[in-house]
Amino acid sequence: MSERPRINPGDRIKAGKIDCVVAFVHPPYLVAFSGDAEMVFNPSKPTTHDVEWNGREWVFCKRPDYGDYAEDKSRYSFAVSILRAGPKRRD
Repeated sequence: MSERPRINPGDRIKAGKIDCVVAFVHPPYLVAFSGDAEMVFNPSKPTTHDVEWNGREWVFCKRPDYGDYAEDKSRYSFAVSILRAGPKRRD
């Protein structure tokens, strides 16, 4: 098991095999209830969900619903833009 990697809003990470963009990092007092951070994923229908570090990788928190749609919410607009732009090319 390894220490949780440092992440910031706008960072690209993978939750399992799914590409995500960090929308918000939760403060330490919320981690037990909400996970480590809130992500936006699925460029064709941007969706939010919380993730947590399991000691090896980022995983979606086990919850019955998968958050909310992010596309029409201004607080997620920066993350949706990054997600839809795709990964940066390395030349």
